[in-house]
Amino acid sequence: MAQHDDDLLDDETLDDGEDFDLEDDWAEEEDADDDVEDDALTEVRHAEEDLEPWQPQAGQALDPFTDKPDDRQRALAPLLDRSGRNLTWSSLRFLRGTGDEKLDLILSLPDPARAVQAMAPEEFVLLIKEIGLTDAGDLLALASPRQLQATLDLDAWVSGELDLKAVSEWLLTAEDAGKDVVDRFVAAQDDGLLSFYLGQSLKVVILTEDDMEGDIPDDAEVFSSPDQSFQLIGSADDPNLTAVRQVLASVWRQSAARGRALLLATRWELPAQLEEDVLQLRNARLEEIGFLDRDEALQLYGYRDAHAWKVELHARYRGTAAVEPETLQPYLPDDVPVRLGLALREVRDGGFLGRVMAHLPEADVTRVRLALVRLGYAIQSARAERPSEVDELSQWSRHALLTTSMGLEFLTDGDVNYAGLLLNVVSLKDLFTGGHSLVLQEAQRARKLRQQVGGTAGIDRLEIADAQLIRGLTLAFPQHIQDGKTASVASLDELAQIRLRLSAVSAVVLMAQTLSSGDLQTTAPLPLRALVGTAIAWQLVAGAPQLAPLDRVTFQTFLHRGFEGRIGARQVRKDIRQALIRALLTRPDLTDEDVVALTAFLETTLDRLAEELGGLDPESAVDLRYVGDGLRVVAAAE
Repeated sequence: MAQHDDDLLDDETLDDGEDFDLEDDWAEEEDADDDVEDDALTEVRHAEEDLEPWQPQAGQALDPFTDKPDDRQRALAPLLDRSGRNLTWSSLRFLRGTGDEKLDLILSLPDPARAVQAMAPEEFVLLIKEIGLTDAGDLLALASPRQLQATLDLDAWVSGELDLKAVSEWLLTAEDAGKDVVDRFVAAQDDGLLSFYLGQSLKVVILTEDDMEGDIPDDAEVFSSPDQSFQLIGSADDPNLTAVRQVLASVWRQSAARGRALLLATRWELPAQLEEDVLQLRNARLEEIGFLDRDEALQLYGYRDAHAWKVELHARYRGTAAVEPETLQPYLPDDVPVRLGLALREVRDGGFLGRVMAHLPEADVTRVRLALVRLGYAIQSARAERPSEVDELSQWSRHALLTTSMGLEFLTDGDVNYAGLLLNVVSLKDLFTGGHSLVLQEAQRARKLRQQVGGTAGIDRLEIADAQLIRGLTLAFPQHIQDGKTASVASLDELAQIRLRLSAVSAVVLMAQTLSSGDLQTTAPLPLRALVGTAIAWQLVAGAPQLAPLDRVTFQTFLHRGFEGRIGARQVRKDIRQALIRALLTRPDLTDEDVVALTAFLETTLDRLAEELGGLDPESAVDLRYVGDGLRVVAAAE
């Protein structure tokens, strides 16, 4: 068209009138090119004129107990027991029972729908996840729109992307419970989410369009919308197609106007922008109930100088009997729905914080409980793949509680009364960061030790328990690994034991570095105790420690001089044991802790040498290949 227009303008034989007429014809031709698309949209609009108007559905779905905290409390009363002052407050049967037992308890209530709909939306989803999706139909049938919306908010997003399989699983679960349930489930979801979900499986074509946008693949599954206005093209191999069809059928059963709006959005909206808009709405709803954006949640794991903060708080609040009302820490608004305690269901001991709560007024106990639940949600946001991981939530809520308790105990030196006052002016999130910072200090020491022994591979030089300790502390989120089990550092006492163990390892590494002339990483990849045992053998035989492998003659000499007793049960000579320990420990740069640690390490090393070599006859030829790993010998190491 552009080239044709240029030709017309260059033609000098045309008079003004003729030129005007031709340009007018050209404009009419250009307008006609747009008629096909306009006609298609016009016909859809005309068809909608007889239908109810549809306003895009976005935001928070209906919660029948909004702004009715007293009604919510009464509805949940059969599931709650506030007689105790422990951190968890649900009835023992509901809190500790299996998923099936919880379901049976709810269904046996006089008005189960009222109790279910009074649950906080996230606890409704957590309860279903605990029961299992296959048995969740009865609960879905009782749920409020807000709870149905929360199922996908909490369980269908992974790292900012919609999990199509999860959406389909929830839809199929709802369908199994009945058409009325799937209709209410679909009605509760944002329009944008449904449009994006449909668009991942369907290509939408308006039937009045002349251009069908290319050939339809032979293996495609093609069908029309319920009102015959759209042609929908999907793949027969798409595992989500059955659920997609259910969405379309459900939407049209309720509102043809909404169905048309969803398909038009699927047809014209950019998928990436549509997903981003839906994600922002979802994140805003989750933030209201305590599940933070991941980047924001990770800030809880930042570092704060707990020692300096402790001095600052002491100077401001120590010795204060009370705080002014305007300085109280507003943990939560007054109308936050009461929780059943599912996040804290594995808590058995609240540590120092639990003891402090036993001395708080009831109103403060409730406030701190709810704040703990919200803190658990925040940690879940940072650690779990998706908020609905109920088993992980229990783990991270306990981690949140114990780390917070540790921070509070450190800041108050274990003073219960002072701690109760601080809970009014310091948020639990700050206390958590303070407690975590104490762990980070030990993690930094562990990283230095890992580097000294030769990095990740060099950790194998250490005793198994010490290696596990350092591996756990040098994870992205420091943990305590003991007997192969990973757990959060639980208390200041445990942290003190970790500090002592790291000091012991540091002393042993320092000794090994001294024996290896400061270049431990270039020595043979043997356990530190084998290197130290080798140094002890050379000290006894040659009068000076070294790490060179023992040859046969040196080894036989060591057996003669170093052991006593009957053949088969020889022990390291007592006088030599004492002399060796004194000789290796007489260093001015060793602290009292270092001396204790090194003494224990050397005693263990000598005991293992006796265990491995005490059965050998020094008068008989010894095959060095079978000496074991207590010493560095030529046949075994070279």
